[in-house]
Amino acid sequence: MEKDIRADRIYGHARYTALYDLELGDFREDLPFYRKHLPKHPCTILELGCGTGRVSQALAADGHHLTGIDLSFPMLAAASLAARTSTPHYACMDMTSLAFRTTFAAIIAPYNTLNLLTDPKDLRACLSQVRHLLAEDGVLLLQLYIPDQELRELDGKKRFQFQLFNCPDGSTLIKEILKNTMPQSCLVEITERYRLRFRKDQANEDWEYTYQILGYGFEQWREIFADQGFYLEQAYGDFAFAPFVPSRHTTLLLVARKGSGSPK
Repeated sequence: MEKDIRADRIYGHARYTALYDLELGDFREDLPFYRKHLPKHPCTILELGCGTGRVSQALAADGHHLTGIDLSFPMLAAASLAARTSTPHYACMDMTSLAFRTTFAAIIAPYNTLNLLTDPKDLRACLSQVRHLLAEDGVLLLQLYIPDQELRELDGKKRFQFQLFNCPDGSTLIKEILKNTMPQSCLVEITERYRLRFRKDQANEDWEYTYQILGYGFEQWREIFADQGFYLEQAYGDFAFAPFVPSRHTTLLLVARKGSGSPK
């Protein structure tokens, strides 16, 4: 058994990249959100936390000019290999230290990327730089995770979920997820266990790691964006564009722009 509880170490491992791609590589439900709110004509887009390139490649195929950043070299290698062309462009970069000399018509942060910034200083640094890099009429599109009230009321106890995946080599992946809110904080602790079960002579593998994400509610996110010079133009609670309802939704899809205003 191979076990590693440090999220930064396993995230940079080639095996984790393959497991990540197995789970999310074919996910397409969020693409209509980006396509709905991006300019109809080809534009420049920066993607924060591009992973293996699932979103960036789809939007580049639409004609947009994509730049994707991520901290994982294996993820970026997989993204570059899958692209098979000179676009999108990928770079290893921290989203709290964005090193660009140009602006972008759109900046996107798919699949709960900003939730990974658990230090408020890092979150403010990221959004400050995003605002600087966003064109004056540009749009910021992102997906956030909002913990439901039931999870908040577990008082440190863990919620258990699991998923099953069939791998291309014939093995089976069992993914177990344990979540709990951290007492007296705005953090959610997540433990993910990956159990690879092979059919014949190959030894089984078990991976486990624990990490934390930011568990802000809607009003806290709205205040953060307002403090950093953004207003929320739209707030959806699912990929069918239902208006976000705090008591009902754990997915928050935001359309934000520079300036002051109020959500529609």
